[in-house]
Amino acid sequence: PDAPPSISPANTAGPVIETPKFQEPEGPYELGDVQKMPSFPGGEVELLKYLSRNIRYPDIARETNTQGVVALQFVVDEKGNIRDVVVVKDIGSGCGKEAVRVVNSMPDWIPGEANGHPVKVRFTLPVRFRLQ
Repeated sequence: PDAPPSISPANTAGPVIETPKFQEPEGPYELGDVQKMPSFPGGEVELLKYLSRNIRYPDIARETNTQGVVALQFVVDEKGNIRDVVVVKDIGSGCGKEAVRVVNSMPDWIPGEANGHPVKVRFTLPVRFRLQ
């Protein structure tokens, strides 16, 4: 116990050097963690056109004069696929269900990027229902 520590002979194989690999976090990135947000093909203007062309106002919402904003949250994965669509705020009368249907039918998005790599990003989308 009183002996000085001994020194092991040097490793003759040389040091092991590994190139660090990009590691994606377990869950999707949040808004502030990405350098490039995911986007709908053609940008926001095309997204609004897509929504207006494809939303079918639910009959019960029309009859009850239901109007307002449905907030959806979904994940755009590394390939641009839409996944895990959930309604965060619903105005009722079938509007939330209709908004989910339309978002699930969207074409693939351009994925978001972090550190130069495509990553999963959680995205929040407000969908306005307004009677003309």
